[in-house]
Amino acid sequence: MANSSSSSSSTSMKLLLFMVPLVIVMVLALFFHGPSVSTTLVLNGKHKFSSSSNNNNNSSSSLFSNNNGGSDDVMLTKEEKNKTMAISDEYSPPTLHESLNKNEVDLNMSSKPWQVNESYYVPLPPLNESHVVPPKKEFSMLDRIEAGLIQARAAIKEARNWNQTQDPDYVPLGPMYWNAKAFHRSYLEMEKQFKVFIYEEGEPPVFHNGPCLSIYSSEGHFINAMEINEQFRTRDPQKAHYTMMVKFVYKSDFDFGPIKRTTIDYINLIASRYPFWNRSLGADHFMLSCHDWGPVISFAIPNLHKNSIRVLCNANTSERFNPTKDVSFPEINLLKGSIDDFVGGPSPSQRPILAFYAGRNHGPVRPILLDHWFNKDKDIQLYKTLPKGVSYYSMLRKSKFCLCPSGYEVASPRVVEAIYTGCVPVLISDHYVPPFSEVMNWKSFSIEVSLKDIPKLKEILLSVSPRKYIKMQRRVGQIRRHFEVHYPPRRYDVFHMILHSVWLRRLNIKIAKNSITPSSSPSSSSLFINNGDDNKTMHAFDDHHMSFFNNLSYFSPPALSLPEQYNQTEVVDHDISKTWASSAPLNESYVVPQRKFSILDRTEAGLLQARAAIRDARNWNQTLDQDYVPIGPVYRNAKAFHRSYLEMEKQFKVFVYKEGEPPIFHNGPCKSIYSMEGNFIHAIEMNEQFRTRDPKKAHVFFLPFSVVMMVRFVYERNSRDFGPIRTTVKDYINLIAGRYPYWNRSLGADHFMLSCHDWGPETSFSIPYLYKNSIRVLCNANTSEGFNPTKDVSLPEINLQTGTIDGFLGGPSASKRSILAFFAGGVHGPIRPILLEQWENKDEDIKVHKYLPKGVSYYGMLRKSKFCLCPSGYEVASPRVVEAIYTGCVPVLISDHYVPPFSDVLNWKSFSVEVSSRDIPKLKEILTNISSRQYIRMQRRVDNIRRHFEVHYPPKRFDVFHMILHSVWLRRLNIRIYDD
Repeated sequence: MANSSSSSSSTSMKLLLFMVPLVIVMVLALFFHGPSVSTTLVLNGKHKFSSSSNNNNNSSSSLFSNNNGGSDDVMLTKEEKNKTMAISDEYSPPTLHESLNKNEVDLNMSSKPWQVNESYYVPLPPLNESHVVPPKKEFSMLDRIEAGLIQARAAIKEARNWNQTQDPDYVPLGPMYWNAKAFHRSYLEMEKQFKVFIYEEGEPPVFHNGPCLSIYSSEGHFINAMEINEQFRTRDPQKAHYTMMVKFVYKSDFDFGPIKRTTIDYINLIASRYPFWNRSLGADHFMLSCHDWGPVISFAIPNLHKNSIRVLCNANTSERFNPTKDVSFPEINLLKGSIDDFVGGPSPSQRPILAFYAGRNHGPVRPILLDHWFNKDKDIQLYKTLPKGVSYYSMLRKSKFCLCPSGYEVASPRVVEAIYTGCVPVLISDHYVPPFSEVMNWKSFSIEVSLKDIPKLKEILLSVSPRKYIKMQRRVGQIRRHFEVHYPPRRYDVFHMILHSVWLRRLNIKIAKNSITPSSSPSSSSLFINNGDDNKTMHAFDDHHMSFFNNLSYFSPPALSLPEQYNQTEVVDHDISKTWASSAPLNESYVVPQRKFSILDRTEAGLLQARAAIRDARNWNQTLDQDYVPIGPVYRNAKAFHRSYLEMEKQFKVFVYKEGEPPIFHNGPCKSIYSMEGNFIHAIEMNEQFRTRDPKKAHVFFLPFSVVMMVRFVYERNSRDFGPIRTTVKDYINLIAGRYPYWNRSLGADHFMLSCHDWGPETSFSIPYLYKNSIRVLCNANTSEGFNPTKDVSLPEINLQTGTIDGFLGGPSASKRSILAFFAGGVHGPIRPILLEQWENKDEDIKVHKYLPKGVSYYGMLRKSKFCLCPSGYEVASPRVVEAIYTGCVPVLISDHYVPPFSDVLNWKSFSVEVSSRDIPKLKEILTNISSRQYIRMQRRVDNIRRHFEVHYPPKRFDVFHMILHSVWLRRLNIRIYDD
């Protein structure tokens, strides 16, 4: 037992002596080596960039490693990756999706030593005793700044997949922006993060100062606003995303030497006092200049020109302006130091001048413009100097287009002046990059004209349709906020837009502690976004198709959701200028996926449903109706008409403008030959079924003026001067166009006027859009005078001498009508003299009278006659048509170019006779050729359609009031109105 015990003890001692050194060696190995972290970014399944904390690997000192630069990182299979991720749960890194859901980037390494994308992998550290890395990395302030930019890039990329963020001040939306949601998210991220450090070195007036009351006022305003800003300015340069060099240098001679030396001395000073210029070679610094010589000043130091952001008014790509890193900002001429009294302008209908320009003749563009158009065309008004007493801004407000030719530099203050006054700017320039082009789609609200197209200027402007111009002018008003100057600055104004442009450029680069790498470059050693190929970059932006949000290639977040062709392409060369040059921006990117439909959208959807129901009506049985079911050959399509009428009753809404006072407005005659004017106006104003008080819900808009009342109270008798009437109509439409958006939205296409006076068409000529676009409800429906049956409505002329139809309705049967044809009336107009000459006292069967004999009843004669002759008078319409229908007499329409009432629904040939003026001599032959059988049918049909011409108080279904509304409803079904 003793030996056994001794042997066991000896074995234990040997085992202990063997294990202790082994444990010590393992502990020392772990202690001296420490965890070495290596990460690899995987995009689209291929090895793109890699970074490592191993400082011995010189090829990976930057975030981006050249694939040919000797990086030791390799792609792992799924099984190998799973093995390498065998790290304790305590240090399990969250996915990028999880961290973004938290809306933050966690830099507290005490709990999470790695914050990585789920595409990253963290391999187990190799044994390398010669290199020691502490287990917990110390993150610098720059690391934290860059981490915040990672988060911002990811948020911007994901913006298009989410609903628009609510904003109490303004929510960007519409085709004025390349990508409205991405811009909005970027702007909010800028407000949350962006910090600018301003070097304090330098003294006024050359530094920390600038002009505020001149054509270069943007310089002084931005410098002053930035210096007093508390939101974006930081006093700690360690926390800055960008550093601003504040200077203002200008001399009247052309010796750039002193200016360049001042710039060189200043940058040498700040480079010696601070580490930031040398850290990035100026890539996170920006200068600002609105002077023509701004680009020349930047050439003083190569790195200032090549690397730094140059915020310039003179954004000329032919002078090495690079839109991928430089910023174009607007030239604003604030002679009074503020924009008071300069902002705002009238609607398009109040702009009689097609195009306007006034300015000096200098630079390469203006002489060509003046040579071609100065005093050559009244529609294009060009001035070198405005006549005395003519206001420059009033001319802008009278003009549809404002010509903005380049001067000595490509930019022009007229661009902003046009935007301020609601005038569509016409950019006449080559090589110009308009302000904020990375955000704004300038083609949606301006015209770009090259030098070679100046001779075609009028042709280009006239090719812009009125509908398109209205859209452009409305968009000018919407983007105006981005060009306004305020004290203090307001959100989304020009100050904030300049900062946002600088912020976007900062998002494009990655600043490391000892190096800088543009996030769009594939090489860690490449400093320049375009790899030095300036010409290629400039050419890519000649068309200004710039969309930062669709094409930024960021280094960490998931790839941006691009069109299919982008995702199929290997993104190795991240020169974003190539991507922009090869594709047009996504103009539909502003559409919100979960769209909120406007009231107009819902209105148009209802009309779409109505159209479908009307088309399908002929395939179904007639809908039952307790009052009346249209049927028979008196209708072109009885089923379609009935369905259309029922849809009208269900949907149709009319907004009556409240503006105007009686007797000219909201009033009309009710007891005369023009009684339909007053009857309709009064009926629609009192109607509760079709009239709406909410204009947003209206299908059409009624202009409640009476031409008869204007003739009575405005027109000077026997003068034949329509000027006062036209002026009244023009003033009224200008009034409602200024107070409501609906006239300009459709150029009057969903508006209608009503007139039974001969001069109704003449009145509509007051406003071209009223004549061309609006629905004109006219008694004088004469196609030879511009009446268009596809959009205009023929209105029956009803002579209500007593104000009602009582006592006028009804007549005997055909067998009790002894007179073949009858007419009595004054001799006026072109047709009645022919009729009277041919038939007055010439035939016993055709009774034609100028005046009835004493004691003979007019309506008694109508009831004794088979046919009632209805010749045109001064106008093509005649009240005898409705008088014949009322008394059961078949009407004979003797007219040329006349469109009978409700012809879109009624088949007039089935119950009337149409005779042209040249066939008047054959009148008896035409009437006697109608057989008795055919006549009885026609006379019965006259009785069937009479209800459509009856006037009732209040109106009854299918009567003349409802038939007029139905005709307007049909025209509204033929058009589509858009919000924009």
